[in-house]
Amino acid sequence: MLEGTILACATAPGVSARGVLRLSGPAAIPSLRSLAVNPVVLDGCPGFGSVALALELDGARLDAWVTVYRAPRSYTREDVVEVHLPSSLPLMGMLARALVIRDGVRWAGPGEFTLRAFRNGRIDLAQAEAVAQVISATEEAELRAARRGLSGELGAVVRAVADRLTGTLALMEACIDFADEDIPEFSGGRLSGEVGEIVAAVDRLKRSTSLRLAGEGSFHCVLAGLPNAGKSSLLNALLGRREALVSELAGTTRDPVRGTTREGTLSVTWVDLAGGYPRPGERLVSGLDGRMNPETRAAVERLTSLELEHADGVLWLVDAAGEYPESIEAFESFEAAVKLLVFNKVDLLDAPARASLAGRYPAALLTSALDGTGLDELRAAVGKCTAAASRQGSLAGEPARFLVSSHQEAALQLSREALDRALDVLDSGAGLELAAADLRDALRSLEDLIGEVTPDDVLDRVFAGFCVGK
Repeated sequence: MLEGTILACATAPGVSARGVLRLSGPAAIPSLRSLAVNPVVLDGCPGFGSVALALELDGARLDAWVTVYRAPRSYTREDVVEVHLPSSLPLMGMLARALVIRDGVRWAGPGEFTLRAFRNGRIDLAQAEAVAQVISATEEAELRAARRGLSGELGAVVRAVADRLTGTLALMEACIDFADEDIPEFSGGRLSGEVGEIVAAVDRLKRSTSLRLAGEGSFHCVLAGLPNAGKSSLLNALLGRREALVSELAGTTRDPVRGTTREGTLSVTWVDLAGGYPRPGERLVSGLDGRMNPETRAAVERLTSLELEHADGVLWLVDAAGEYPESIEAFESFEAAVKLLVFNKVDLLDAPARASLAGRYPAALLTSALDGTGLDELRAAVGKCTAAASRQGSLAGEPARFLVSSHQEAALQLSREALDRALDVLDSGAGLELAAADLRDALRSLEDLIGEVTPDDVLDRVFAGFCVGK
């Protein structure tokens, strides 16, 4: 994915005075030089500089303003060029087509500029995720918290905890290697105390973070329910675009898929979750796809749980054309401050069946993602729920210092769980080898948060939600 030179439009669609095309990669400057009437002016650009450049496109002359960022003094640490033009869609399209037919130039994928910045060591993964959080922030408090992550402050705090954990792990490994030596620093009590202090540090970090900062004028609404209730189709219908993958196969949705719409003065973030059943005695749901390996299943459950915990409201979707007593029972047992029962796929019912369903469940909403039935009523019902929603941050009303993603929140939780296991092993005297393994798991989770050991599939999920020009 990171090969060649990438191109994207860096400005939003619409009418404006200026539009910007952005390139990054080894052919960024040569590809533009090949179109220039006066290419020599590019030679005078230093590590950072701007020049007026005349371009020839289909026999016509086009005057542009070009800003050059030479590697490594750029966002991606590659040669980056930004071409400023009048914001005419046909004009920008002509230049874009002329550029992509050059050898080595292609359209960028979602978030690929930021992915290159991460891969090239310009930013860590916490900063990369903060880029998306800054873009999607709906309140000033969210923006401030996201900018702290973008500045590297979150990564610095995580590294400080990871460094201390590394030191404790080294001490424990020394205890294993020199078990016959009578060294005071190697006592079990000393090790338990060190791990306990790290647990306290992780807890402080967790308390300073939040998936979102609720504020007036915003509402976080998740779409939950059993598999194949039509959650992904309904999300796409609400957004007016294809955001979530739709399939008849159960378990298609694994990671949360989200999108934001403006409902009057309210900004609503809709989140499509993996289908599942509530566990007995718990408010959280678990993924159902029996083909998932245990590790993937646990990750899906964890991400789903985190989204539900931070939701202002829950829409519980039921397949109106299927057997739904089990789903109704699940809805009734599901605990949430604000929840609405939604019968989806009512386009598959005839008029008498719809009337019967409405009579049996008068408080429920009847919708169809296919033909748009009931979508206006659903939007209105969500708007009325805002007053009942809990408007709290991460610390019972106290604003969080850092805004984090589901991936980051899950990494912190995994690290905390591994530390708890290590403490249990030390307290029970089960063996330092087992405790050391748990500490390595905790360290790996912290490193995953800042991208030092993050697998490619996790990176794909992180950057998939970015817009193309970022």
